[in-house]
Amino acid sequence: MVDESPCMAGVMDSQEVRVSCTTKLSSADIPETVFAALQNIFPDVTPDGLDFQNNRFPNLKGEITWSFSDLDLEHFLHKIHQDRVLDTALDAMSQKLEGKKTTFELSRQAAINGKISFCLLGENPLGGTFIISLQCEYLKAWLQEATWHRGREDVPREIGDETAMKKDGRIREWFD
Repeated sequence: MVDESPCMAGVMDSQEVRVSCTTKLSSADIPETVFAALQNIFPDVTPDGLDFQNNRFPNLKGEITWSFSDLDLEHFLHKIHQDRVLDTALDAMSQKLEGKKTTFELSRQAAINGKISFCLLGENPLGGTFIISLQCEYLKAWLQEATWHRGREDVPREIGDETAMKKDGRIREWFD
């Protein structure tokens, strides 16, 4: 069962969060595998405009950038609730928060197996990353509501608080 904030549904219904994703394919990437990994996070994504026939492994054209927009966050949010990584999600998704926009990176290798794994700033993991951008009028409030869970009744959290993970991914101790 997914824990939901009493007002989470209201924030999600009333706010239109614009979601986009970019990823770069190197000559070592298999385009079909990268696209399948993306569909494990965003099942609604379509291959419109992608040319799998001319982008076979190995890619001799050099680096290729794929961009997708207007993605649906429903499955992604369900996964972070199901996997119980909501505090990590709040910290990772808010590290580059600037006003109405934030970006964060997800491991493509984890996504191949249907898992959500946030990448640390400056990290370049094996298998590449998906760069996710979120834009919303009240993004800070939306992020806090979208990652809410019952544990925050006892240990309140907010973006940038003293319990947020450090930039290098290490935890901050909040108990004695």
